[in-house]
Amino acid sequence: MTTAPRHETSHPAFALRLLLGGAAPAGALGAGGWEELLRVARRNFVLVRLSDRLGELGINPPAFFEEEAGRERQRAAAMLDIIGRVTRACEGRGVAHVFAKSFQHHPDMGGDIDLFVESRSAEVDKAVLEGTAAEPVPRDLRARVSGVTCYRVCGGEFVLEIHHGRVGLLGEHGALVGQLIRNARRGRVGGGEFLLPSAEDLLVLHGAQRVYRSGPVRLCDVLSTAALVRPERLDWDYLLRTSERLGTAYGLRSYLTYAGQIYREASGRELLPAGPRAELEASGCGRAEPRGGVYVFPRGRVVARVYLGKVRAAVRAGNWEALGRLSLTPLLAASALARALKPRARAGRGRGLVRAEGGAGVTP
Repeated sequence: MTTAPRHETSHPAFALRLLLGGAAPAGALGAGGWEELLRVARRNFVLVRLSDRLGELGINPPAFFEEEAGRERQRAAAMLDIIGRVTRACEGRGVAHVFAKSFQHHPDMGGDIDLFVESRSAEVDKAVLEGTAAEPVPRDLRARVSGVTCYRVCGGEFVLEIHHGRVGLLGEHGALVGQLIRNARRGRVGGGEFLLPSAEDLLVLHGAQRVYRSGPVRLCDVLSTAALVRPERLDWDYLLRTSERLGTAYGLRSYLTYAGQIYREASGRELLPAGPRAELEASGCGRAEPRGGVYVFPRGRVVARVYLGKVRAAVRAGNWEALGRLSLTPLLAASALARALKPRARAGRGRGLVRAEGGAGVTP
């Protein structure tokens, strides 16, 4: 019999078990437990799905929980409306594009909206934003190097990130955007029709970005990965070959190892089929542990290995542009550290009278 989570770290696993089809008795959570479950659901971008699942089980959450779920449904609808408008503008102006990551958590939606366009020129933004009120966000050095422009849309509620012909923390993967677009297929999401990336390309992106540039592994990531690996016809050879070419194979293996561990502990089942699982298990990546409502991992050791893999892949391919971009990583890391320490120092000198000014960084 399922029991109520007794402490903070048990809520993510509890939520995932429900979302994977597990049952829970009515009254499994007390008042404080519902507040924590709401926090976990919001941090993991699963609130709408969790609300729907609780309804299927005949469990009535407190009013504040359902009110938040209702607001999240409205937010998701507003994001889909923005994506639909941008899609129509791109198609009307012949802009090759794909929203590679926007639909993988539907009916929930993620944070920002990421649009990948094949053009490397920011001049294409005028066509992309036709019919959409947008306010540009100042670009920092990393955004300029990686070819990303950001705009506040929907009255400033969301940020639309436009990636111009490049993928990666510093835009080191120059050919991947065209590959994403060529392999995309049309499909329906939330009543609209969009270009959807292939399952294999989404997993390639997970390997290139999830453990390298992002912090935690979220429940939404585990759920979307479970959906991606379900088809029996998934082209594992393409997935591995592409990741090896990009130098991100260890990132892919680490991410799938973490996701598999979280999935197994919540459901008692394996995430990957036996054959690919043996080939894709990462060594030395450690474990994902629940903390603050999400799952964290020893990021330093994984990031270092992925970075070196990218460098080696660029050297093998003679891709000096990518190598040049990767060489800027230490400089940008030092710059980010200096920005983080500067407000703290200023606040200390002012004995708490000077408010720290932390500029919002633009991430690719």
